[in-house]
Amino acid sequence: MARDAALRGLDVCLVERGDLAAGTSSRSTRFIHGGLRYLQTLEFGFVREGLHERATLMRVAPHLVHPTEFLFPAVRGGGMPRLALRCGIGLYDLLAGRGRLPGTRSLSRSQTLLQEPTLRGDRLRGSVIYFDGAADDARLVIETAIGAVEAGACVALHVEVERVVPSEHGSAVLVLRDRLTGASLGARAAVVVNAAGVWAGTLLQAGNGASRKRSPAALRPSRGSHIVVARESLPLLRVVVMPSRSDGRLLFAVPCGDFTYLGTTEVDHTGPLDPVAADASELDYILTVAQEVFEAPGLSRDKVLFTWAGIRPLVERPHISTGRLSRDFRILQEAPGVVSVVGGKLTSCRRMAQATLDLAAGVLMARTGKQADTCITGWKLFPGSEGAVPAEEEGATVEAGVARHLRTVYGSRCALIFRKIAQAPALGKPYAPGCPVTPAEVIHAVEREGAVRLADLLFRRFHPVMMEARLKSAQGKAVAEGASRVMASWLGWSEERRLKEMSLAAEEWEKDFRVPRPA
Repeated sequence: MARDAALRGLDVCLVERGDLAAGTSSRSTRFIHGGLRYLQTLEFGFVREGLHERATLMRVAPHLVHPTEFLFPAVRGGGMPRLALRCGIGLYDLLAGRGRLPGTRSLSRSQTLLQEPTLRGDRLRGSVIYFDGAADDARLVIETAIGAVEAGACVALHVEVERVVPSEHGSAVLVLRDRLTGASLGARAAVVVNAAGVWAGTLLQAGNGASRKRSPAALRPSRGSHIVVARESLPLLRVVVMPSRSDGRLLFAVPCGDFTYLGTTEVDHTGPLDPVAADASELDYILTVAQEVFEAPGLSRDKVLFTWAGIRPLVERPHISTGRLSRDFRILQEAPGVVSVVGGKLTSCRRMAQATLDLAAGVLMARTGKQADTCITGWKLFPGSEGAVPAEEEGATVEAGVARHLRTVYGSRCALIFRKIAQAPALGKPYAPGCPVTPAEVIHAVEREGAVRLADLLFRRFHPVMMEARLKSAQGKAVAEGASRVMASWLGWSEERRLKEMSLAAEEWEKDFRVPRPA
C-alpha cells in the first residue's frame, strides 16, 4: 500500500506494530501462484487474476519471484488419475494466457521414481510436472517497504495504532504508541488505509467503547502451519504436491537450501491473534500426509527442527467450511476517511494495493481536492531489479557461496554489500561454515532495511537462509552472537542490551517457532 501510494505522489506514512513481515506475511508457503485447488471450486476468474499477478511480479521483481518446478503425483486410492491431472494443469496453463510458464509434461511411474526416488511406489501411477511461481515472502515485503521509502514514504516500525478517531470533515486522528520505548505518539491523516490483516476488524473498535458496531467485513481467522526438517531427512529436487487421503487437501513438500519444509494446514483459529504457533495435531497431520506420499524413514517427529504458523484473514461467509472460503479480498469504507481492505493472499498483494488505493484516492479527492497520480506498480521495477546484477564482486573477495547468496537475495542491490566488503574484507567472512551470513549483510540490514532488533535480523532479514532452523545449533549460535555484536556497535547498545536482545530472540523462537510436544 505504502509503495503504491508514494509512487502516486502522495504523502505517506506506514505504521507497523511490529517488524516488517513479522506476522502472516512471513508465514506463507512462499508461492506466487493462481492456486490449482481453486479450479475444483470453479473460481476461474480468481485463478486467472492470480496467474496474471504472478506474471507481473516475475516481470517487476525477477530476483524475488521466479519459476519453480512442481511434481504432482497420481496415486491409486485417492487423488486424481494422471489424465485428469494433465487436463487440470493444462487448464491452469491456459488461464495464464501470455504468462504461461512452459515445461508441463506427464511422466510414467518409472520416470517419476527416477525424478523423485523418495516417493512411495506402491500406489504411484505416474505424475505431472509443471511450473509455478515462488518467492521468499519476507524478502518480498522488505523490498516493497524499501521501494516505498525510496519513493518518499515514511515507515514507522514497532509503532502500534491504539486508536483511530475518524472525522466527518477534517483529518482522522491516530493515537500511537512506540512499542520499543513506550512513548505515546500521535498523527493526523486525511485518509487512513486499514490493511492490518487479521487485526483489521479491531482497529476502529480499539478504545472506542462497546457501542462501536462490529465491522461489516467479518473475518474468519484460519491458521496455516508448516514443519521444517533437514534436507537429508527428505531430499527432493523440486516441490512435490502431497494430496491428503483423509480430506483431499493439497499440501506441499518444498526443498529450500539445506532444509525441506512441508505444509500447510487449514484450521479455524479460535485463540489469541498473537502469538500464533503450530499445535501438535497439525504437526501429526502433516507428517501423516507426508508418510502417505514418501518412503522416507527419516521423516519423523523427532527430526522436525522448527515450525511456523500464520493466520489467514479470510472473509466470513456463513455455512461455508473454512477450506472452501475464497481467498479473494474486499475493500470497504467503514468510517469517514477510513478505507479497509480484508482477505486476499500473498500473490494478490500488488493488485490489492492498486484497487484499495484507487478507492482511497477517490476519498482523498472528495475530502481535500488533492488528486493522486495513476498506479504504476504494474511496470515499476522493485529496487533490487533496477540495474543489472553485478557479474563481479565489485572488488570484494568472498566465498562463492556468499556471492551466490547475496546475488540471489538482493539482486542488483548486492553491489552495496560487495562494495562494503571491498573496503573492509573482514566484513565478508561468514560467521560459521555452511551459512553464508556475513557482518556486511548485518550492517546492510541495519543501515538500509530498518532492522533495529536482533529478532528482526535473524527471523526476517535472514529469512532466506532459515535462521529459525539453525538457531539452536552451534552454527546458529555463532551467527546470533556475531550479528548481535555488530548491531550493538552500529546501534549503540550496551552489553546489557545486547544480551537482552539475544534473550528476546530466543524467547521469540520459543513463542513462534517451537516444535509442539505430543498431545
